[in-house]
Amino acid sequence: TTHQYQLHVHNLKMSTKINPNDTTKANDWRLKLFGDELRRNTKSKSGDVEQGLQELSYATIPDAFGGYEYLALFFGANYCPFCKEFAPTVVAAAPAFAVKKTKVIFVSNDRDAVNYEESCKKVQGIDVMDYDLSKTAQMRDLFGLKTIPALIILQNKDFEKDEPFVVSNAREILELDPNLKRFPWGSIEKRQAAPLTAWDRLFIHGIHGKWWQFGHKNVSTLHPGDMYMDEHAVRIRAGLLNVITWVAIMNVFYMRNLLLVNVIFGIVSWEFVTSMLFGLTPFAPLGIIATLVAVVLQPSPLWKPASPKRFAWCVGLMLALSCFIIVQFKDEISEKDFKAAVAAIALTCNLFTWLESAAGFCVGCFVYNNVFVKYLGREECNECKL
Repeated sequence: TTHQYQLHVHNLKMSTKINPNDTTKANDWRLKLFGDELRRNTKSKSGDVEQGLQELSYATIPDAFGGYEYLALFFGANYCPFCKEFAPTVVAAAPAFAVKKTKVIFVSNDRDAVNYEESCKKVQGIDVMDYDLSKTAQMRDLFGLKTIPALIILQNKDFEKDEPFVVSNAREILELDPNLKRFPWGSIEKRQAAPLTAWDRLFIHGIHGKWWQFGHKNVSTLHPGDMYMDEHAVRIRAGLLNVITWVAIMNVFYMRNLLLVNVIFGIVSWEFVTSMLFGLTPFAPLGIIATLVAVVLQPSPLWKPASPKRFAWCVGLMLALSCFIIVQFKDEISEKDFKAAVAAIALTCNLFTWLESAAGFCVGCFVYNNVFVKYLGREECNECKL
């Protein structure tokens, strides 16, 4: 059981020999992130799970990280198919990392100890961080991780600082440079975004596709055929839609101007229909404004898979249409029911657009990834959401 497993690991840790010369300071950021020890994940001779448990050993952080200039943290989980595909690449690159004085560590994002052990078996040959959900969440927040797999490169120095210096998220770079000829790498986002001009971001053309295309192609070196959207522009557009929902709410409860209702519905419906068909540009007015603002305020695009966005915007259109229909039949229902129905829909739209613009959380994309992909057999995105 999980309890027996945790007790067994605790007993093994208590029996691990501690280096008497350990001079690691309590405020060392490595101790805050990883704890006191790192689990050795050598291959079991028998390959048996129970036998593997008996052979567990641990190393103190100074012993495990001594002599290395960089740390490469591989974030993965047993439930993530892309992590399973990426794991052999990381394990195979471990010797090359060692030559570059880089220690590779697996950081589990699994939801229980059983799946943690399954993940450890898939990365045998590289050491692993002990199973600790709170520390894993702390790392994800620190590095801003929202998807896995990820490969975060850190500098193994300046231990007295509050947090380490992050070199890059090298998940895609490793597959492009498996022999680490150009290590240490720079940021993949900056390298991808550099070739795009402001006009390229506003108007899809050339190697990025046709003008009527839903998203940009050839912005990801690893997945050149997939379509992506600039997350900066998507979130700015959600903010503009959030402002419109506030105007709609005030109109329903205070101004009660039927003409304004028709105008708002016309703008929102045109926005959603055109963006569902052609993306943020060239026909969606709020999409165009958002892209222009993103070009000015965010010179480097943040590319995210485009396919879930179409479903999310379809949900938005259905909510707007429902509100419009209720307003048209307001004389047929009581004022109390009318206000309750419109308020529920308007506040839902307001909440959804606020979550995306302020928190970067798209409810429609969440439903797509967790319902459509899982139960309806739709194609999965290239990354697993955490």
